Amino acid sequence: MNLPDTLRQNEFGFYEIKDKPTPAELSDYYAKRYYQENLTTYQPEYPADELEHIEGKLRLRHWVLEQLREASGTGSFLDIGSGEGWALDYFQRQGWDVLGLDFSSFSLEKFHPQLRAHLRTGDLYEGVQQLVADGRQFDVLWLDNVLEHVLEPADLLRLCRQLITPTGVLMVDVPNDFSALQQHLLASGQIDRPFWVVLPDHLSYFNQTGLRNLADATGWHVAKVIGDQPIDLNLLNPATNYVMDRPTGKGAHQTRLAQDNFLLRTAPLSAVAAYYEALAGVGLGRSIVAFLQPN
Repeated sequence: MNLPDTLRQNEFGFYEIKDKPTPAELSDYYAKRYYQENLTTYQPEYPADELEHIEGKLRLRHWVLEQLREASGTGSFLDIGSGEGWALDYFQRQGWDVLGLDFSSFSLEKFHPQLRAHLRTGDLYEGVQQLVADGRQFDVLWLDNVLEHVLEPADLLRLCRQLITPTGVLMVDVPNDFSALQQHLLASGQIDRPFWVVLPDHLSYFNQTGLRNLADATGWHVAKVIGDQPIDLNLLNPATNYVMDRPTGKGAHQTRLAQDNFLLRTAPLSAVAAYYEALAGVGLGRSIVAFLQPN
């Protein structure tokens, strides 16, 4: 496989940017530009099917967490990179004691202003370091589309290891990049570029093997991995290839939402979790959702 000149494969087996920004540059980018200038996929408002999808994914992940945790019921929840606050809001509604960290309060204040008192703003790494210094521990840690954005994922996971209770769980959601399907699409000419490489937003590009190696090296055991609806399968069909024909992307996304919402509305969560776990097992899904427990 021909890698973009800007990337290299690291010792864990996933890909990362060669020339990383400084911590100050990265902090400034997220604090002042990322949400405010719409440089993210987040939206200024969400229609009903999107909101149902967000809630459904949270219900599913909560169900998986409860299967893995030895302690039942509620507990303490830390969302590192809490963004708009969907997970904070969901877990607070379930009775959890919630805390969020983010570079900026801009997005949370738009969607969940009532949670502002539960948010600490500033550099994420420094925020986690402070919690470690304070001796804090949490039953659930949440890294939803965060690990690909940070300068040193291994350092962050080592810090998280100090923040988890003995029976706690860390949920990590990262894009499934350079997958076998994506490489096939490139090699066969069905797409003309690695569309998943987005700089400077994503500094690391994960695969399952690399994420497992990273977890093992930082004191974690991968207890379960699930995927999500494999939207990239649309790229096998010229009529729905949203990379080569961008206007078809909206339809592909709406179909993914409808599929997910239908399953989460009609099937038992245990069956839906098994379905997504099977997708991850064959390398499909746009995301890798890993549930880690302390070794």
